[in-house]
Amino acid sequence: MDKQDTQYLKESLRNQRPHERFNEALSRTICDKIKNKKGYELYIRLIGRVREVAKEKKLSETEAVKLILGRS
Repeated sequence: MDKQDTQYLKESLRNQRPHERFNEALSRTICDKIKNKKGYELYIRLIGRVREVAKEKKLSETEAVKLILGRS
């Protein structure tokens, strides 16, 4: 993950609505910035990494993002 990827994750975490799942917040954040196929590919890559960490550590997606970002 590069600096831009972590920036998208931070922004998605910050903008996540109370009733919203993390993947929806990430999708909305990326869609607002990048249109067309590149945005979709970025979303798939990032959510795949988040889900991989979540499954490996047995965490929720939100907790996995916090772990990736180094927060507790």
